[in-house]
Amino acid sequence: MIKSMAMLLFSATPFIYAPPVYAEPDIACQYGTPDAWDQISPMYVGSWNIAHHSGFVVAGTMTMPFPASGGVEAMGIEMLPSGQLVGTHPEAQAPIPFIWADEPPWRFEADAAKDGAPAPLLSSSEVENRMECGVENLARLIGHTQATVDGIVMDMTLRLMVVGRHQMYGIFHTSAMSGGMPVKSWRAVMLTR
Repeated sequence: MIKSMAMLLFSATPFIYAPPVYAEPDIACQYGTPDAWDQISPMYVGSWNIAHHSGFVVAGTMTMPFPASGGVEAMGIEMLPSGQLVGTHPEAQAPIPFIWADEPPWRFEADAAKDGAPAPLLSSSEVENRMECGVENLARLIGHTQATVDGIVMDMTLRLMVVGRHQMYGIFHTSAMSGGMPVKSWRAVMLTR
């Protein structure tokens, strides 16, 4: 995941569209409070498949397509004794700790526009339409980590919305400085099991 991310940050390839699938909106729309999430978060521990969908890379003033990875990788979610969930991946340099998103409702399309990138595969508004509830009614998790690849430090943020018992959708965002130029990427991800 990290190696492929670093390689693709600097190359332009064809844009591939792969739509995610949603289920169980009546269940997921009840997870949007910390108390509700605390009750059901243990059932999200275990092995997950993560698919990296298409997105965009912004390098300086250039915006380039960031293609789907074309495969599915394994990702684990574990629970620390404190109750915090952490994500593990074979290529990750460290586990990704997830925190409860105590933020206003996400607007992926607006955030991408601030970075100069087109809207992601599925906008927050589209998620709301498919789930039949506002994003703020879904459990939302944020994972932050850093990785150093070929001497370049990449800050990585994974924002996930729980959209069912067996599905999470989100945006994987990276930022780095390469040769004095800011490089950012946005890529949609889907976790399933």
